[in-house]
Amino acid sequence: MIRKDKIHIVLLVCAVILCLAANGSVSSDELGQMHSSLAGTTALADGPPETETDEVSQEVNTAADPAESAEPDNYVPLYINGVLDSECLVIDGIARMSLGRFAVLAGLEYDGHAIDGIMPEVSENGDYAVVNGRYFYLEQGLYELGGELFWPLTELARMFGCTVTWNADSGSIDLDLTDVGLLESGDTFHNEQDVYWLSRIIYAESGNQPLAGQIGVGNVVLNRVDNSRFPDTVYEVIFDRTYGVQFSPVESGSIYAEPDEEAVVAAKLALEGYNTAGESLYFVNPDIGAGSWFASNLTYVTSIGDHDFYA
Repeated sequence: MIRKDKIHIVLLVCAVILCLAANGSVSSDELGQMHSSLAGTTALADGPPETETDEVSQEVNTAADPAESAEPDNYVPLYINGVLDSECLVIDGIARMSLGRFAVLAGLEYDGHAIDGIMPEVSENGDYAVVNGRYFYLEQGLYELGGELFWPLTELARMFGCTVTWNADSGSIDLDLTDVGLLESGDTFHNEQDVYWLSRIIYAESGNQPLAGQIGVGNVVLNRVDNSRFPDTVYEVIFDRTYGVQFSPVESGSIYAEPDEEAVVAAKLALEGYNTAGESLYFVNPDIGAGSWFASNLTYVTSIGDHDFYA
């Protein structure tokens, strides 16, 4: 409204100047002064004062909290068992869905907290969840939108034995709900001996590292179990002396220390199949180990915390 009034004033002034000029009522100097005044009025009409702009910007910045107002990247077509059903939310490149909506699609009961009678337990840091004694790695955590928590769709599917497929050609997601059922209990899934020794080597080697780094140490042991050049069990890999002691905690005796809860969690996550170290067969802290030998003779994979991982 203010801008329109100022424009009307400018037009009125222009009309007056033209009339006066046509009648010869004003001199050229006076006409120049009036033109200058008009230019100033036009500038005022074109934009609000700088202080007004700053106040508006400050108000917008204060009201916009990225954590609360972040918008999802987009929605992509969602197919259920190959048939187009609806859309799926994608945030930061990760397909996400609420427990309630997943329950509806999968034909499961949901009371607002538990799904089919099972209550997912999320860690304090939000980096993993426990369902029926099974462990699920939430590398990017949960996402809150509109007061509702959105889980990575891949993890929801894993919990109930489903599969999620990304179709790059159509830019869509297919959720296979053919066989829906809660995964086997952790009590029967996890081998106690594997958890016992894997958690101890993780704790002894990387107890002061982030969860991703501890999982990586577990990955190295399990990668060796699956590699023909190494023994076939977690225990035998840890205590392997074919080419000398493989892990220093075996020699120092710290392998027998009681692991903390996070090391046990890392062991179970690694045994669930979560991998942060790729196909690595070795790891080293370059600040205290023979980092140069590893770099010269092996293939670098990644670095997590204080450790470099090699294949």
